[in-house]
Amino acid sequence: MKYLNLLFLFLAALVLSALLQWVGMVLPWLFGAMIATVLFYRLVTSHFHYPKWLGNVGLVIIGAEIGSAFTLQTLHDMADDYINIILISLLIIILSLLLARFFMKMTGCTMETAVLSSVPGALSQMIVMAEEEKRADLLLVTLTQMSRIVLVVIFVPLIASFTTDSGAGALNETASPLLSVMTRDMLWIVAAMPVVIFILAKLKFPVPFMMGPMLAVLGWNMVTDYTFSVNTEFMYAAQLFFGIRIGFQVSTLVTQLNSRLIASMIIQNVLVIAGTMGLVMLFLLVTDHNFTDLFLSAAPGGIGQIIIVAVDMGANTAMISSYHIFRIFFILLIVAPFINYFLRRNRRRRQHAEDGT
Repeated sequence: MKYLNLLFLFLAALVLSALLQWVGMVLPWLFGAMIATVLFYRLVTSHFHYPKWLGNVGLVIIGAEIGSAFTLQTLHDMADDYINIILISLLIIILSLLLARFFMKMTGCTMETAVLSSVPGALSQMIVMAEEEKRADLLLVTLTQMSRIVLVVIFVPLIASFTTDSGAGALNETASPLLSVMTRDMLWIVAAMPVVIFILAKLKFPVPFMMGPMLAVLGWNMVTDYTFSVNTEFMYAAQLFFGIRIGFQVSTLVTQLNSRLIASMIIQNVLVIAGTMGLVMLFLLVTDHNFTDLFLSAAPGGIGQIIIVAVDMGANTAMISSYHIFRIFFILLIVAPFINYFLRRNRRRRQHAEDGT
């Protein structure tokens, strides 16, 4: 019965997404799937199973699209932009951590919970650290991080849609759709994807099902310079798979929240997004990038969600993903170890105080 319910959900998501596309809504296949899932969960039944592999299929498609945007020329352009990449990533993280203090006052949570809830784009890493930290509220950390993803998916495309630049996405607009240029040699990409995914998963790297295909296609572009883009139909499917996953998460999270927590999370995340816009406005004074590309590059969300928005907006996915990939590395290699050290030091201080030493 649960699989029959899932089939009905997919049909509802398809119909609603097609309707939203017809009326001209931003990201119709993502929002259509999200809305259909929430309504189905609340009004029809909550007894359905959404296989994890379906969500991963969406990530694979998104990863391939990101990789297709990376060419020798775009990598050279990004190398020239490394100062902006470092500064924006650093400033967004600092902004988020500064707002952690505000979040702590609004919710009455511990400092550990506020810090782990505030770091952007590192959901899995922060949840693991929250599990290890006794004074951290695991539920609040999880809900805050996930709600940020949802709010970014809702607000960022709406903001970007008002400022879409006709020049955005020019770096990948000439690439032919995959199905029209596919050759037998491209099977090497298909063979490489599961290998890279397996390696990244073993290394516990974030979102391996997206990063693996991205690196496989990127490697193909570097070796052959025979570029392509992912067909629009595949990207619609990716949005659909991803939208149902997010909608299911939203439906289950709502029951665990009270009005104070909902208000606190919305205020904090809106402030992060507003602060990001302010930083982007400042950088526009000293860079040649357009607002859409730079705003999506700086947006405090998961790379998967941001790239879906970027593809739909026709933005420069190579540039945007490079900013977010750098932020992932920066958080994993520098921010997370620093926070872990900070929390351990506080833990030792509390222990010493309790022991009277």
